[in-house]
Amino acid sequence: MMKTLVVVLSLSLTILSFGGAHAATMSFKNNCPYTVWPATLTGDGKPQLSTTGFELASQASFQLDTPVPWTGRFWARTGCSTDASGKFVCATADCASGQVTCNGNGAIPPATLAEFSIPAGGGQDFYDLSLVDGFNLPISVTPQGGTGDCKTTSCPANVNTVCPSELQKKGSDGSLVGCLSACFAFNQSQYCCTPPQETPEKCPPTKYSEIFREQCPDAYSYVYDDKSGTFTCNGGPNYVITFCPSGPCCGDIYIHIGTIDM
Repeated sequence: MMKTLVVVLSLSLTILSFGGAHAATMSFKNNCPYTVWPATLTGDGKPQLSTTGFELASQASFQLDTPVPWTGRFWARTGCSTDASGKFVCATADCASGQVTCNGNGAIPPATLAEFSIPAGGGQDFYDLSLVDGFNLPISVTPQGGTGDCKTTSCPANVNTVCPSELQKKGSDGSLVGCLSACFAFNQSQYCCTPPQETPEKCPPTKYSEIFREQCPDAYSYVYDDKSGTFTCNGGPNYVITFCPSGPCCGDIYIHIGTIDM
């Protein structure tokens, strides 16, 4: 059952949900020099976590427990504010709920995603970072505890600095806010791996996915990047999800909010 949100008067916030010895704790850390608004989405038609979105100041941390088994994703929204109509909007990875909480909505690309599949009973976890929906800021995922490989996966680079003009996502003021994947930019089968190019053999990497791969070789650069993009850990570890793991990123591009082109 969900427990009451407790806010501590410091930069460290903790929220507990779905308590129990088998819960997986996700610890979020914001190393970016600006505030981000992380969001959560539970898959497989299961109930959403006790929070689906929250504010995380620079250098702040936050903990969230997931049930097990659990499948879902996390991401961070940037450049968020409340517009004149009272609607909460973000420059990147907005979930279009109009609120800080996403309430079961996914991210509007571009968004760097951290994805998890956590089984019951301490079996083998699968986790990855995905640029299939594009890039908006660097992320890393580090298991704590567990057995097996349990490696950190990281996309530490600022992909926006090498984003081709045709993939660039800009706000109405002309500022760069993210880098779309070729699938979302062009909606063509050779980039989305949809029929008639729906198999790995028919849908090889493209010059655009290779740009993402060169910058973040641990992350999924396109949909069939399983061999290098998937990580595993056994024994029920917890995880640390860090935004801007290598420190300051992306200049002040997220400060220019204005009217966002959706």
